[in-house]
Amino acid sequence: MGGHKISPLTILWGDFATLETVTDLARCLLENWPGNTAIDAYVTALMVCSAVLENGLDDRPEDARAAFIEAAHEAGLSVSPDDDLEW
Repeated sequence: MGGHKISPLTILWGDFATLETVTDLARCLLENWPGNTAIDAYVTALMVCSAVLENGLDDRPEDARAAFIEAAHEAGLSVSPDDDLEW
């Protein structure tokens, strides 16, 4: 399945990694997240990533990407290229 491809994004903290799959997003959330893990957006991002990886019918890779970005923003973190468009 290849980890469910997404439009690449670069996290602007830590190692400035580029994430290209839902698996990458989930791994970042679980292993490298520098923000608060108790915020609603973080929990939602984990749930959406999990649903996509389990081939749920209601969530798509782009939904996981959007939830990840929302969690990053709620935690005061930046991602590129999305922040370039929004800020």
